[in-house]
Amino acid sequence: MNNPTELLNVLVFMLQSQCKPDVITLNTIISGFCRMGRIEEALKIMNDMLMGKFTSPDAVTFTTVICGMLNVGRIREALDLLHKVMPEKGVRPGVVTYNAVLHGLFKLHRESKAMEVFSSMESDGVLANSTTFTIIVDGLCKSNQIEEAKRFWDDVIWPSNIHDDFVYAAILKGLCRSGKFNEACNFLYELVDCGVSPNIVNYNILIDSACKLGLKAEAYQIVGEMKKNGLTPDAVTWRILDRLHGNVGKRVCISANTQFEEGLQEFHC
Repeated sequence: MNNPTELLNVLVFMLQSQCKPDVITLNTIISGFCRMGRIEEALKIMNDMLMGKFTSPDAVTFTTVICGMLNVGRIREALDLLHKVMPEKGVRPGVVTYNAVLHGLFKLHRESKAMEVFSSMESDGVLANSTTFTIIVDGLCKSNQIEEAKRFWDDVIWPSNIHDDFVYAAILKGLCRSGKFNEACNFLYELVDCGVSPNIVNYNILIDSACKLGLKAEAYQIVGEMKKNGLTPDAVTWRILDRLHGNVGKRVCISANTQFEEGLQEFHC
């Protein structure tokens, strides 16, 4: 409802009714204030929790407030909560908290600061997950640091063996946005050669890029590679190919296989 007054009224009513709010209740209220951009109200409740007026804050409490601060550009205070206040209060930030911080920093185009946070995450012994790597790759690519993203893949992600389709998709999108279509294709094919089985979303990213570039033969080659690797074109694949032929909304799915066969025949000819 985007109504901070009513949110507080519910909390007051709970207290008057001798219904003590637990940490989930308070986190919900803090999250509501942060979503509304009312960070001071969120901080007031968290400070009351820290002072013992309510139940003690947990990692979710801190993560929510940190996200709220980053959303309004209060980077220094957010990082102070992460690096100072949380450890002082005996709350160890985990991968979810670090991922939220990384996402917020990249959203604010503070790439260098984000990479510093990633380094501190490693120093604190918090193991990154595929979401961490997806956020970093996506953030670097969107800030036109595609070479840095590629180095990060080579030096950190691939050796870690912690990567999934979301990470692959972030790299493929970044390469395609940077005009490196051939590199994107090579990246996907190298994954397959290494025994990785990318999902259909990753192939669709390449097919879409080929279609936008008007590369009809390349688009059908990718579809062929996708089928060779045991994947069947889905509705998204056919919509992308429809755009290549200028037939958006003009065909029904029953003719999809016909178009695919015609496309492959034209490509091989």
